[in-house]
Amino acid sequence: MRTVLAPLLLLATPAWALSPEEATYIAARDRAAAALEQKWDSAAHDKAIGTLTPMLRRIVGPPPKGYPGPGDMVRDSLCCGTGSDKLDAIAFGDAVVTTEGLARHWLGEKPKQPIDLEAKLGEGEDLYFGLTGDAAVTVYATLPIERPAKAVQAVAHLALASQAGAFSPPREIGVIVRKGGKIFLYLDKAAAAPELPACEEPLVTALDKAKTMRADGKADDSFTLENEASEAYVRCWSLRVRETPAYAGLVQQAQRVVDSLAAD
Repeated sequence: MRTVLAPLLLLATPAWALSPEEATYIAARDRAAAALEQKWDSAAHDKAIGTLTPMLRRIVGPPPKGYPGPGDMVRDSLCCGTGSDKLDAIAFGDAVVTTEGLARHWLGEKPKQPIDLEAKLGEGEDLYFGLTGDAAVTVYATLPIERPAKAVQAVAHLALASQAGAFSPPREIGVIVRKGGKIFLYLDKAAAAPELPACEEPLVTALDKAKTMRADGKADDSFTLENEASEAYVRCWSLRVRETPAYAGLVQQAQRVVDSLAAD
């Protein structure tokens, strides 16, 4: 019976379950965070980081080829206040690595609420926010990179990390590679973001109109117009950035990062 039950038990394990090592880490992290939330102490925070970091390193494993080790825990993933609650991951220089299990847990997956991880990675914004903390990340365009042969999924984005909303040109290249049960992330400055006057001019006009509305006491209408202007601005970038001379360079930059994160 044992030889029959063991495979059945394995099959019954839900896809969303954390590994034992991941579950142990999450439990330790939650205990440390709860204690710090109750009573903040910088020495206790540093001690918790010192305890959690080697646990997370063992789960994540070695750095991507060419990136420095041993890596540091994404510090604000522990606690407390604005900008905390970042992704449970190890940063190896510009590369950040987590596991599918830890990413699913951070995204809030539950037994009866499975997450479409492929779709989440394709969108990018939630995972990038896990790196920036208090700055929202808006994806302006998906960059057409080629997936390395050994990667399950690879995506790249032209994006903006900002606390002020999507009212300025994108400045970052974001890359996510999924391989071997791990997720490799990168979010850093784009080499050359082009100028797009055709997108800037309608935005400036709309924001000026919103400012006038606000001065006239129409705050709700002003807020609505600003949101609509931001959405139109991002759509404009998504459509027109492909026509610029700088676009090929952005794609090449993203492809270099993808290939470096996927290398053995």
